[in-house]
Amino acid sequence: MDKPEGYSKDTVLELMEQYPGIPAQADRKPVNIVVIMNESFGDLTIFDNLNASEDPTPFLHSLEENTIKGWMYSSVTGGGTATIEFEYLTGFTSLFQPPHTVAYQLYVEEGMPSLAALAGSQGYATTAFHPYKSSGWNRVLAYQYLDFDRQMYEEDVPSPYLIRSYISDKSDYEMIYKSTEAEDSSFFFNVTMQNHSGYAQGWYNLPRHIQLPNNLKAADRTAEQFLDLMKESDLALEELITYYSQCEEPTLVAFFGDHQPPLTNAFYEELYGKKLSERTTQEVLQQYAVPFFLWANYDIEERQDVVISPNFLGVLTAQTAGLPLTGYMEFLADLYEVMPAVTPVGFVTADGQFLKESELSAEQQDWLWKYEVLNYCGMVDLFDEARPMFCMD
Repeated sequence: MDKPEGYSKDTVLELMEQYPGIPAQADRKPVNIVVIMNESFGDLTIFDNLNASEDPTPFLHSLEENTIKGWMYSSVTGGGTATIEFEYLTGFTSLFQPPHTVAYQLYVEEGMPSLAALAGSQGYATTAFHPYKSSGWNRVLAYQYLDFDRQMYEEDVPSPYLIRSYISDKSDYEMIYKSTEAEDSSFFFNVTMQNHSGYAQGWYNLPRHIQLPNNLKAADRTAEQFLDLMKESDLALEELITYYSQCEEPTLVAFFGDHQPPLTNAFYEELYGKKLSERTTQEVLQQYAVPFFLWANYDIEERQDVVISPNFLGVLTAQTAGLPLTGYMEFLADLYEVMPAVTPVGFVTADGQFLKESELSAEQQDWLWKYEVLNYCGMVDLFDEARPMFCMD
């Protein structure tokens, strides 16, 4: 990673003085924090031309009570799951990384700040769970360095219910129930597997429900399988929320997709009604938008149509859970008020504009420079004097 222009340890320490961090709000802390990043969970109803025979995710769309929900603008589309894990857990952004690099493979080091480490400092038992192979994306080492107490993979799921060839969301969530029942206080980070591409697999345990119009079906004959997977995810999600609705322990659930599915360019051109090369920045970002929500089985302030990116979503999770914010997270909370979505593809500003980096104002550029300075420090140059800004040691 390139050192930002004007970067110095003194600059970091000056910013550190401005952002001392925010104490925990003990009266708001839930017993359990359950984070689910659902593989390829994309809500394609964001496109007016989808015209599916039914809504694939009616339960998701019905959530309102004790819910904060909206669109998360991902940094990737079609793949790159580990990038979004890293951004959510650390607040760092792939915008400042060399193109096509994955932080889990190159930049994660022991003692790196993370939401898991923050939760652990508050007494939560921290678990990372991915119901597939542990060899993917260097996760075993990455989760260890991000300070998870425990890791679980496909071999830890007894007698799983499969959909196609992958462990289903239903079986995945049953593992979460068991874990939160067993722990006094749990921070559980889950990356699902059910909806992974490709979508030309057999229909094992996957009923056919959703039909697409002929033009979309011709553009990608696998798209109907993806939409039926979304329907199964929505049913499992309803079971999950029902389960925690009936739990006495205060529980906060954070749910988001990592990216939209890798369907064909021809399919997306039908959704847009134009060639992909003709899209505006706002239209391009539509292909990077995935749904997210925070839901609690206790009273929280309800919000709809929230815009965010994964590097800010971890901060919002911590704020909603009453966890303390490090100085770096306090900075991110302030930056969010200026630019609620920061991605390598584009930016969404506080007044709702969708801009390229070259179109940002001088003030917005200055905020982005400060972000790059702190991002560089926290990822590759975390010197001892700056450590308290990033970590709750």
